[in-house]
Formats: sequence, C-alpha cells, structure tokens
Amino acid sequence: MKARASDPAPSWSGDCDLPRVWILEGHRTGDNLQVRALAEGLGWPWHSKSLSWKRNWYKRLPQWTPLYGRSATLRQLVPEAKELFRPPWPDLVISIGWRSVPIARWIKKQSDAKLVHLGRPRAPLKCFDLVLTTPQYRLPNTNNVVQLNGPLTTLSPDTLAASADAWEPLLSHLPRPWVAVFVGGDTPNLKFPTSAAAALAKASHQKAANLKGSLMVVTSPRTSEPVTNVLRDAIQEPMCFHKWTKDNDNPYSALLALADHFIVTNDSVSMMHEAALAGQSLHIFPLTSKTSWSIQAIRALDQKLRRGTSLVAKAYLGLIRHGMIYSPKSMEGYTDQLFRSGHATTLGSSAKSVGEIAPIQPENERAARAVAALFEPLSKGLAEKD
Repeated sequence: MKARASDPAPSWSGDCDLPRVWILEGHRTGDNLQVRALAEGLGWPWHSKSLSWKRNWYKRLPQWTPLYGRSATLRQLVPEAKELFRPPWPDLVISIGWRSVPIARWIKKQSDAKLVHLGRPRAPLKCFDLVLTTPQYRLPNTNNVVQLNGPLTTLSPDTLAASADAWEPLLSHLPRPWVAVFVGGDTPNLKFPTSAAAALAKASHQKAANLKGSLMVVTSPRTSEPVTNVLRDAIQEPMCFHKWTKDNDNPYSALLALADHFIVTNDSVSMMHEAALAGQSLHIFPLTSKTSWSIQAIRALDQKLRRGTSLVAKAYLGLIRHGMIYSPKSMEGYTDQLFRSGHATTLGSSAKSVGEIAPIQPENERAARAVAALFEPLSKGLAEKD
C-alpha cells in the first residue's frame, strides 16, 4: 500500500497481518527519499507523516542532545502536523534526522511501536530498536546499530534504465568515453567558492581531453549561480552542461547508467555513493573546509579518544551510546572508506582498474533484512499459520 502524504488517520487495508509502518518526513528531500526507499523495500503497508515545524522553534527548544534527544513530545510541530498523529497506531516508525527524534519517541509512548532511525539520532541509542548508520556519523558499535557502507539507494534499476533510454539519443552525438561531473555546493562544513569551480573545470576538462571523450556536467540544488556560471564558461566542448532547476528533468540518473567515468564533489555522500555503485572509475573533488578551529579541534580529539581499548576510549564511546555527547559528522569517514578500498581516488590521481576491485553493493536489501528481523517472531508465526 502506498503512502498518502498528510493522511491524519490512515485506514489500513483489511486485517493485514503485515507490520504497519509510519515514515516521518521532514524538510530535506534527500532524507525523505531515504525513508521512502526503506519503506518500499520492506513491502509492508506504510503511510507518510510530514513534520511541519513551528516558526523559530529551534530558538525555544534545547538542541543539545542530553535535553532534546531525551524528550518525547510533539510541542515543536504546528497544530496541523500534530493532527496527523492519532490512532490507528503503527507497528513500526522509521525516522531520519535529529529533529524527528522526540516525535518518534512520543509515538512509541502511545503505541509501543518499534523505532528505526537512519543516520545519527543525537540521542541515546537504546531509545531505538534499530539504528541504520553510515560511516560519516562514526557511531560506536552496539547491538542495535547496523553500520551500512553507504546510504540507501533511491534510484531503482528500472528508473535508471528508463532515464538512460530517454537521454541516450540526446547525448549520442558526443564522443565516448563520457565523463560525468556531478556538482554540489556549500554545506555547513564545506564551501564551494568560484576559485574551486575554476579548478574543478580545469581538472575535469583535462581528464576528458586525456581520454579524448566528453564531459557531462550536472549541477544540483545547492550549486550557486556564480559556481554554475564559472563552470559553464570555463569548460570547453565537447560537453553537455545541465543546470539544475526545480521543474526540469535532468540527466543525473541517466548518467549513472551511461557514463564511463565519474567526477563528484565531496559535499554529498549520496551523490558519491550512487556514483560508486555504478562500478566505473570515480574521482572525488574535495571542496574547502569551512569548519572553525574549535570544530577541527573536536574532530582531532574525537579521533584520539576513540582509538584502542583503553578505559578512556570505552568511556568516551559509552557517552555517545548513552546520548550524552555525539561525535562530529565527518565526510572523510565515507571518502576514506572509498579510497582505502580502491573504489575512488582524488581527482588528478590514477585509479585502479575497475576489474581489479569488487564492486560496491547497494545496502537497501541489507537494511530491509535488519528491520524485518525485528519482527522475526511475527514472521515465523505467519509462516506457521500458512
């Protein structure tokens, strides 16, 4: 059963014996795609609940984990959003992002639903039946944490094939090999100045020239207008340049199926992971860090404290498990994994032959199995009844 957004009181079809699922969707499109991908992969009836926040709620509520992550409340939601949360209650709630934690915990208090969280909850890990995390969050191991190699794939093989069929005739005049360049933008920790755009354009053009191929440049919602303009003006033919807009289709998913090489900026784990899944050579273009000296010091301290099996390391990881502190997010946690395995290099470095390394596998099926295992007694009972 498909979800219906803004459904205040869903009526589950029949007396369905399958677990009933609510997914909590917020303001980030990428996060919403992740929870939907997991719900679709489970194959259970699910409904979406959209979280709409009061204006400036974050100024009135404690964001620091020991207070915010330990609360179970709907207070920060607008009245219309609160109305979405009423019986019939679900058996499973899938959440993502630290803002959703109090809402998920409030639902559990009403219904005893099982809680699954994607990413890093900034809360005591024991509050969740399962946490599906990825390397950049650096969560410690515990019985209810599954360390995925990367985020869930939101583009199915059928979607990729259909997009490739639509775009390939439009690109067929460009000489092979095709080098796809996926361009991101500023994040809280990374900046993408025009000087970096010029460097990316030069290095990408050189890569395509060495291969005697074409560049396929695709920007994203975060790509600024100045960066877009620099890239468009600096890159020479042959190329395809597609500027992202909200209403236009773009060749991103087609290129995941069609490109022979990838160059990706390091601001998006999902973008890097989807390119890595394509199984072609992948080059990462690092953006400039804009973290303060204090954040850099915290990251260095985090690296030092978690090493080894000393009492200090155990105590530090214990504080994270209990939600008293949380380790800083580090994109290097994911990119270092790609570099160590040989699935990617920095732009300008030589890459291993694709045939020399085992391909990266999507994590969707593994994540779905971990969630289904929470309901294993129910599954066994249904099998026996059949």
